[in-house]
Amino acid sequence: MQHRDSDPKDPSFIQPADFSFGGEGDTASGDANTNRLKSSRSNDSRKSKVNWLPIALGTGMLGALVGVFWVLPQMVDTPAPPVIISTAATDSSKQAQPKIQESPYTEAEIMQQRRDVQKILQDILQLQEELLERRVETWAAEEYFAARALAEGADTIYRQRKFMQALEQYREALAGMQALRDSIPERIEQHLASGHAALDTGDQDAANKSFDLVLTISEDHPRGMNGKNRAQKLHEVWPHVTAGKDAFTENNLDTAKAELEKALTLDGDTVPAKALLPEVNAAILERDYSEAMSAGYAAIGNGDFEEAKSRFSAAKKLKPNATDPDAGLRQAANGAAQGRIDRLFASASKHERKEQWHKAVEQYSALLETDSSLVEAATGKARSQARAKLDDQLQELLQDPLKLSQSKRNQYARKVLADARALKAGTPRLTAQVEALETALTQALIPVTVVLQSDASTQVTIYHVGKLGNFSQRQIALKPGRYTAVGTRQGYRDVRQEFVVQPQSESPVVTIQCAEKINSANNS
Repeated sequence: MQHRDSDPKDPSFIQPADFSFGGEGDTASGDANTNRLKSSRSNDSRKSKVNWLPIALGTGMLGALVGVFWVLPQMVDTPAPPVIISTAATDSSKQAQPKIQESPYTEAEIMQQRRDVQKILQDILQLQEELLERRVETWAAEEYFAARALAEGADTIYRQRKFMQALEQYREALAGMQALRDSIPERIEQHLASGHAALDTGDQDAANKSFDLVLTISEDHPRGMNGKNRAQKLHEVWPHVTAGKDAFTENNLDTAKAELEKALTLDGDTVPAKALLPEVNAAILERDYSEAMSAGYAAIGNGDFEEAKSRFSAAKKLKPNATDPDAGLRQAANGAAQGRIDRLFASASKHERKEQWHKAVEQYSALLETDSSLVEAATGKARSQARAKLDDQLQELLQDPLKLSQSKRNQYARKVLADARALKAGTPRLTAQVEALETALTQALIPVTVVLQSDASTQVTIYHVGKLGNFSQRQIALKPGRYTAVGTRQGYRDVRQEFVVQPQSESPVVTIQCAEKINSANNS
């Protein structure tokens, strides 16, 4: 039996229950004991007739005691430990419950105001996030924090349940942030203008500051990035701009142009350089035009008509609408035409003397293009063309003398040789060509002994000569030239051998025999 201390402060303490013997307050254990007692008495009554009332009473009392002190505590649940309730939670709960019940109309009005506040708060937070992403505290700190202070003040008013007043102040804060957001394009343009103005005066620090603000507001702004890049190169660009201005002032035009072009190469948008460079170019144009015209007339005076034409053409290119260069060009052209004719005749005669007939033809053709009525040029061209043709024929025959052993080729060569002899020019080149061709024709007709070797089983044939049959070694006289020998043998792969017979050479040895058997499987 479990023992429990009788502490009334213990929440699990159970006061002893009142009960009466045989009354309605008996527990289930008591009933069970009573039943057992009755069963025992019934059994005993069968054994003997004993007075059972005192026994029944004693048993019932014992069962009641067991029920009170053992069974009953097991049936009663132990109470949970006490829960400590926060005073703050209680106070908050009390505050959440309005002391005065609002009217339905007023309650609906308040709910609408709350919804309006939530909508405006959402807009404020979205605007605030956008402005913070653009780092508004850098370029509009005063306006931003003023709008934010209005919103924070509205928070205080809202907590006082002055919803309409809070709503108006939230709207004012939203308007302030919207004004900031709407001012972004104008602010960007202002900073861009300031940056470009600084670039035009060479103020690198001011330019960097302005374009940094643009890129702070809009991180990837194209004109801001371009301006920032230009500002970073300003320390390289501006010295060239300054040097160009100084050189132009001193009339050192080429230096001025070079310096300004260097500046524009580094930064093609440099306004001072772009503005000054056209003036420099105009001054250079006038200078170069005057110099070209003067040089042209000086060249005519010296008889250098080509130089004169070049100078007048340069002047015309500088000023296409000017008429003075045209007059100079006509004067130079007339003098140049006669000078060109004289030079072409001299050149053609020189080429004829050197037996450079094709070049002489070119010179006479150029003369006829200049003036087709020049009879001397027409005669010289015909003469040079005939000699050029003969020269080509002789050279072509001498390049491959081995073909001269062929009958048709030999006849053609003798005709060309006769034409060359008929000229009786006696010039060095023609004389050497005639002698060389005569020697080649003579050697082409003298046979050369050729030694042929085989295996006595191969049938040997020489194209354009004939079949030689089987042999181990054989000598044959052949004219100089190129030949092809073919060998055939039953059961062997055919062979082909090309050889050359040079004039006045030692007897060449040519071996031709079939050595590669043909596989029987291939034959089938």
